[in-house]
Order: sequence, then C-alpha cells, then structure tokens
Amino acid sequence: MKFFEQIAQSIVEKTSAVLEVSMSITDAKGTIIGCSNLERLGSHHVVTEEVTRAGRSVIFTKENIAGRENVLPGVATPIRFQQQIIGVLGIIGEPDEVGRYVEFVRTHIEMLLQESFRTETFYLQMKTTEIFIQHLIHFKEWDNEEALHNYCEMSGFHFDRPRMCILIDIAALHAATEEIKAIRISEYDLFQIISNYFEDHSEDIISPINRGQWMVLKYMDGYEPSKTRRQCEQALKALKRFLQAHHIPGHVSIAYGKSYTGFAGVSRSYQQALQTLLTGKKYKKSLSGVYAFDDWNILLNTLIQEINPAFTETLGDYVEKLLSHPNASILAETFLVYCEQGLNVSRAARKLFVHRNTLLYRLNQLNEILFMDTQSFEQCMLLYISLKKNGDRDSRQPLPAK
Repeated sequence: MKFFEQIAQSIVEKTSAVLEVSMSITDAKGTIIGCSNLERLGSHHVVTEEVTRAGRSVIFTKENIAGRENVLPGVATPIRFQQQIIGVLGIIGEPDEVGRYVEFVRTHIEMLLQESFRTETFYLQMKTTEIFIQHLIHFKEWDNEEALHNYCEMSGFHFDRPRMCILIDIAALHAATEEIKAIRISEYDLFQIISNYFEDHSEDIISPINRGQWMVLKYMDGYEPSKTRRQCEQALKALKRFLQAHHIPGHVSIAYGKSYTGFAGVSRSYQQALQTLLTGKKYKKSLSGVYAFDDWNILLNTLIQEINPAFTETLGDYVEKLLSHPNASILAETFLVYCEQGLNVSRAARKLFVHRNTLLYRLNQLNEILFMDTQSFEQCMLLYISLKKNGDRDSRQPLPAK
C-alpha cells in the first residue's frame, strides 16, 4: 500500500516525539518503513511474521530476544486496514512501561490510514468527474457521446431531467502569485463547503473545472428562484469566510444559467452561466456577487457585449455628434440616469440632485444635437445601448451637476 509507506515515517516521528518513546513500523512483508532509528529503515524485521500469525500484540523481553537479529525489547501489535493486517507497529522499551501506549498508537495509525485512503480516493474520483464535466461543457466539440453514456451508467447519473449549471469563481486562485502558490488550499475542504450548501440530491455533481472555478450541476425538480439565490448567497459567504481564514482575498462570484435536459443542455447552461459570470463581474461594482441568467440588467449588458463589431461602428457613428459636444459627459450621464429611472423626469432629477427644469433643458439639448425624441422609448433604447457600448459608465467618476 503506497500511501501506508508514504506516511509511516511521518507517523513515527510525530508520535515518538510526543510520547518520548522509540517506535518502528513494518509493512506486511516485514520491511521497516518507519523507525525512530533511521539506520534500521529498509531492513527486515523478523518478528512481523510472528505477530501477523498471532493476530494480536506480542511482548518481547530482553530474555526472549536473545540471539535474534534486528529485534529489540518492547511490544509489537498488528496494524489492520479494511479487516486485513498490513503491517506491524513496534514500540521499543521495557514492555511494562511502553505497553500502555500500544493500543492508543495503533488506533491512531489505523485512523490516519483510513483518512489517507479517503483523501486519495476523493482525489481520484474528483479527477474522473472533472474529465467528465469537461466533456459535458464542451459537448459540441467532442463527438464521443457513447463514452458519456457509459460514464453515466457507471456513476448512476441521468440527464433526462433538467439540470442547472452553477459556476463558482474564486478570484484569488486564478492568480499565479508566489504568495498564493505558497498557500495550499485543499480541494477537499472546498468540496465540503460547496456540497454543504448545494448538494441536496444524490445526482448533484460538484467538480473543479480549472484552478479558480468550480461547477455544480444541480438536478432540478423545478426552478425556485428564491431558493437558488439563497443557496448561492449562503455559499458565497461561507467561501469568503474560508478564504479569509487562510489570509486570501475573499472575492467570490457565483453565476448560474437556466436548467435544460440532455448533454447538450448542460453545455448550454454552462455557456449561459459563464456569460452571466463575465458580464456580472464586469458591470457590477462589487468584487463579489451572485449573478442570475434571468437578471434583466445582466441580460441587457450581455446584449450590449454581444453586439458585433460592424454594428458597434454604426452605433459609434450615431453618437459621434453627442460625444464631440462640449457637455458630452454631463448630457450622457443625464440621459443614462433618465433611462434607468423609466424615462421619468422627476425621479431622474432627484437621482441627479438637479432641478427638474435643468434635466428638461439637458434632454432638449440631446433632442437638438441628435435630432431625436427623448420621449420615444424606441429612440431612447437605441441611444442607451449606443452610449453603454461606447463607454463603460461605471468606470467614470460621478459628474458635477450644472
């Protein structure tokens, strides 16, 4: 057992330092794989077979080890894993003195073996799941659908019911700084936090998809916006606390797409979640947040981002007269607020802290510059998109009222 050999010497060093006793650990073949005396590492311990055959602790006194090579006085006991004896623990010293430690140390070692096995199994399963997820989200580029069906049959997953993709983005883990590299964040710990808030069905799938992102494929019995939002917000807070406890900037973003059925549906939901994540992070002021595919602000900004380059040039030509005007920034800011307040002059004036007549004057200026009607929803919508596309309003400093 490879992981037994990997942890044996560490167990000996840490345990013997605390109990102030000398110890040795052998594998099933009798080779010493952990020992307080480093010179004995790799040597054969002849008592392993005797202890394994007895299946219980065996006492070795100075008298009964006389003439036996590489055997020291003490107590030896078998180490078991999954009902099998895989080695022997020996605590060296007068049996009456060291015997009291045997049961404690043996139990401690077996617990460590179980934990090590669980961790190793987790990472193997996680890697397999990650490969499966990568094939799912790139379904259109991958033509081996049969392999996906085979994995689903083996794992008990079904895709004939709707599934929602939830993306979790941990900003600091994307960074390749030496400071972040020096801090080891356990995937097992992250998995435990994420599953605690999202896993409520046996077919929910949780997996990392790259260094800084995790995916949750939720098995959906029905879309409950408030429940999904609540789960995301609670998970976000927990992840931020976890990162802060490790002295890592706790910026976390979570986004989710619509639920669909089938392999192609997973890919579609992933693309929605990814676009929602990118749009949310770009246009929202907070470094952390929860972004929903059906948020109207997200949809609007996604639409603006998706406008093709040719039409972007046309929009630029459309607003050129306004952008070259001496009061361009004030007029543009006024117009954007006016639109965001539902074309309501009074609300927009209050938002801008200006008199209603001042706002009307600015709107009239826009009408004259662009030959438009700021009371027309269609015309306002076109200018709004044009201004948003030609400059990120959120990056500008607040403008003084005039």
